[in-house]
Amino acid sequence: MIGALEGKTALVTGASRGIGKAIALRLARDGAFVLCHYGQRREGAEATAAEIGEAGGKAAVLGGDVRNSAEIGKLFAEVDGILAGRPLDILVNNAGIGGGGTLNEVSEEYLDSLLATNVKGTFLVTQQAVTRIPDGGRIINISSMVGLAAYPGTIAYALSKAAVNSFTRSLAADLGKRGITVNAVAPGATDTDF
Repeated sequence: MIGALEGKTALVTGASRGIGKAIALRLARDGAFVLCHYGQRREGAEATAAEIGEAGGKAAVLGGDVRNSAEIGKLFAEVDGILAGRPLDILVNNAGIGGGGTLNEVSEEYLDSLLATNVKGTFLVTQQAVTRIPDGGRIINISSMVGLAAYPGTIAYALSKAAVNSFTRSLAADLGKRGITVNAVAPGATDTDF
């Protein structure tokens, strides 16, 4: 697995399945040492890391609830231990939840959970990661087409992804002076178990 990212390190949140897993596998194929994060699906993240290892790459598995700053602190203490002084070159904020519903169908409880995961989680993980990312590093936030265009029955999810898009633009302006690129990838409908 020698490639353009040989010697680089990457943290992918939500690497236990779907798009996050695919991103982790691709980063490893390109030579990066990948930290596969999970929120609730440890077995999935372990399977991702095992697949990376079987293909000749390097990976580690880390867990933590992205909605909780104390857990994020523990997660990054573990990141520091694994990296042992090496920088974190790439952050992929993929962890998220989705779901549908019109304005009157979305409960307050669901809205709180959605925003805590998709928006607050992205913010808290980035807040910790940016102190470990060197000049010239990369931050990629996984957004969605629903944050850019109107899709029926996705109002709360669209709200969360529009916030991720806004955060991405503001963070790019803040970190540009350090040569850190910050981008959002906005997939459309993707065939995953999500």
